[in-house]
Amino acid sequence: MDAKMAIMAKTTWFDRLLSLRHQPLTKPDEEVEGLVLSGGGSRASFHIGALRYLYDKCHISPTSVTATSCGSICAAMLAQSLDPDVQSANLRVLERYWLAMSDPSEMYTEQSWFTKLRQQWSGISGVIPTPDASDPAFVDTSGSDAEHLVKEAIISDPSLHDSEFSLSSMWQILGSLPRLGRVGAGMAGILRGAEHASSAFRPGPIVHRLLFESGFNADNVRTSGMKLRMAFVGLQSGELRFMREDGIIVDSEDEPVETTPFDLSLGVWASCAIPGVFRPVKLGDDMYIDGGIRENLPVEMAVNGLSVTKPYVIVAIPPGVPRVDFTEKDMLSILVRTIGLLVDETTRDEVAWARHCGATVIAPEYEVHGSMTVERGLLQINRDYGWMRAAEEIGGKSSNASTDGVSGSLSIVLARVDLYNACRGTDVEAITAARGKLRALLSEADPALLPEGYEAWPDETWA
Repeated sequence: MDAKMAIMAKTTWFDRLLSLRHQPLTKPDEEVEGLVLSGGGSRASFHIGALRYLYDKCHISPTSVTATSCGSICAAMLAQSLDPDVQSANLRVLERYWLAMSDPSEMYTEQSWFTKLRQQWSGISGVIPTPDASDPAFVDTSGSDAEHLVKEAIISDPSLHDSEFSLSSMWQILGSLPRLGRVGAGMAGILRGAEHASSAFRPGPIVHRLLFESGFNADNVRTSGMKLRMAFVGLQSGELRFMREDGIIVDSEDEPVETTPFDLSLGVWASCAIPGVFRPVKLGDDMYIDGGIRENLPVEMAVNGLSVTKPYVIVAIPPGVPRVDFTEKDMLSILVRTIGLLVDETTRDEVAWARHCGATVIAPEYEVHGSMTVERGLLQINRDYGWMRAAEEIGGKSSNASTDGVSGSLSIVLARVDLYNACRGTDVEAITAARGKLRALLSEADPALLPEGYEAWPDETWA
């Protein structure tokens, strides 16, 4: 290990923060605006709302965007042009496609082995076919064009689109595999399928729609003048990497590690490759997984790598994790919980570093929906929550007064979620009460800090 590598290996996030404290925070002659977008799965709905406010009300003109996981989907769409008006138009396209989703299968499609396991969960019998050898444990990008690979990765069997699932239920089933293995010989095929596929899901149709049907053009990204960095992690190297706007992979110092450019759609896919959920993506000499494993909020690349002096940082995940009873949980559930705690801790550190850099940080205080939740009503509520949180952060005040210490936007969002849940039932009194509470909160709010169309929220039926 040479001297430079030794120094880098010893450098921690805390070291970087201490070094910043001793640097004069002088205002540059010309500010450089940039966007930083976190991961968060389907919670990119929050990104969309916050970005809508920044473009429509603040008239931002970012010249770069760094992102992780679902943030990379947004970043690729925005980076097609340096013109903020075109960026805003591309954001509208993304919004239209994202909020049109109504079922989890549009984002996450089950691998065949997991479908077989779930279908026979109550009593496994018979012989489960072994997986096809043409379905490798990683996404091999050699010798195929990106669109063909994405199309191959999506299962279009409509019989798979009717099931509800969650990441926690997936791990619950996997944690019971040894016990279920005694039920019948068919479990051997399922186990081989799990081992061979290296994941339980494939990207759903939304990936293809956005990258190949929405008008997205990778050549526009390459020539736009926008700087793009999409984060992912090398499984073999263990290092944080980024794909640039020209398809070149660079390290955390923004130095190239591959000389061959790759298709940007594959970079988006790699950045979203949640371990165990999606297969790793092979690019060059390494296989890549979700960038959030090492850096869920790539602020450092924006500030130090791309010289952004006015970063707008959007975080899709609220701080903290909910309390869960683990008395009866299996080993894999504990593992997933541990990863969640780790991501929460690193994201807090990254947000603190961003704030110290003078970044405008827009983040939720409450989780409207989970990373794998796809319900149109909740996506819309979370989109509007992003807009309101941006308005509060930029405007420096709450959208309405609160008597219980809860911010204005959160009070409204909680009331709106209550109405959403009430409308899914048959209790007329509960629906009426929820409408009345939401209407009262909106009447007290500053209209300038609420998105267009808020007047109709109390009358939504969520049919």
